[in-house]
Amino acid sequence: MHRKRIAGFSLLEAIVALAILAAAGLALFAAMSQSLQMAARAERAREVDAALRNALAWMERVNPMETPQGEQPLGAFVLRWQAEPVEPPRDGASGYLHPGLYKVGLYRVTLQLWRAGRLEREATLRRAGYRQVRQPPRV
Repeated sequence: MHRKRIAGFSLLEAIVALAILAAAGLALFAAMSQSLQMAARAERAREVDAALRNALAWMERVNPMETPQGEQPLGAFVLRWQAEPVEPPRDGASGYLHPGLYKVGLYRVTLQLWRAGRLEREATLRRAGYRQVRQPPRV
């Protein structure tokens, strides 16, 4: 008596196929997870770069001689700065070789961008500081 062989998958073949499918799924999941992490990191870097550009634009308004340190909220970030003189302040010159109306000095300004109590970026720039020390002569 002959037994007919039944066509189809055996249980062992199905388990092997599922194991291969699971391994491929795990590899795909790891690649997707890494891609999402890289996208999130790129987005955070873009946000910090935009905040740094805003901070640099805002610092154009700050006179480091008058305000050598301070703090300013910029959206989700907080800008903190500290200015140190690079050159001591000296009298500016007028066109007539007389002392000018202002004292001017060069400052190194350290910027720090904070978000949620965490330092996100630090930058340094040089700015001129000034203070009016004389009145223009009356004519």
